[in-house]
Amino acid sequence: MTQPTPQFVTRRGAQLLLDNQPFVVSGANYWQAMNLGMPSGPSSNRARVLRDLADLSSRGINMIRILAASEASQFGKQPDRMYPALMQAPGQYDDEVFAGLDWVLAQLPRFNMYATVSLNNYWTWSGGAAQYVSWATDTRIPYPVQWDPVRQVFEGGDYQAYLDYTNRFYADPQIYNTTQRWYRSHIERVVSRVNTVSGTRYSDDPAILAWELMNEPQIVEGPAGEKQVARWIDDSARLISELDPHHLITTGAESKNGRDWFRIMHGSPAITLASCHFWPLNWGYYNSTDPSSASVDYSIAKMRDFK
Repeated sequence: MTQPTPQFVTRRGAQLLLDNQPFVVSGANYWQAMNLGMPSGPSSNRARVLRDLADLSSRGINMIRILAASEASQFGKQPDRMYPALMQAPGQYDDEVFAGLDWVLAQLPRFNMYATVSLNNYWTWSGGAAQYVSWATDTRIPYPVQWDPVRQVFEGGDYQAYLDYTNRFYADPQIYNTTQRWYRSHIERVVSRVNTVSGTRYSDDPAILAWELMNEPQIVEGPAGEKQVARWIDDSARLISELDPHHLITTGAESKNGRDWFRIMHGSPAITLASCHFWPLNWGYYNSTDPSSASVDYSIAKMRDFK
């Protein structure tokens, strides 16, 4: 069966376009994609990927958010972490995981589906920005309280300590050049990669809707923090745009910090797609134990208020 040839999703003003027609995204997170797509090993399950994509497509989903980044620790296996990791150490990659990413991207045209590809993650479950800090400082990540599936216990510590540690990825001048050298090298490695299944360079692949700098980068308080986050976003987005003139670029930002931070995180002219995640349950707007519609209505009002 001949697969349909996808077209690049583009933007005119605030409107996304596909083949010059308005395009509305209906998306879902599918973070496990590259591991499930691996050619072999305990994480591999390509049959499941095909079932999942078919099911999502049947429900009107036309975009999935996937990771093109996960990082291993120099201190051995960590709790709440994707394995195997794509990056075993700075600049050292697991080719089988990369092959899984190749395979997943090559399947998307069969389902008329696109991918937003995230190049890093703020949270613990893939290693992410905190792992870059750990590599740069040779220190252990101060995890927030979380479930350890190996030891079957909750462990970890202060949430703020984790935020402060992870923010050093883009806010600590003593390690900024180091973390960003590794991160920029990773961007170049991914964006310039040639897919081993389709033969298409990622930067030329219409199945990719957008590049995402990081899943949910968090704020750094104060004027200096604002400038540092804005600098990181602008530097990173400009690098991607130099490597790839075809694709949209987004930050991966949340909405919980309000309009001012939304503007800071979208101030770079190299950012061409807005991002504002909204988590009503996580942020206490929605009460799952309330049988009435009150918390649903409140959540909707909060979302509309932000808009």
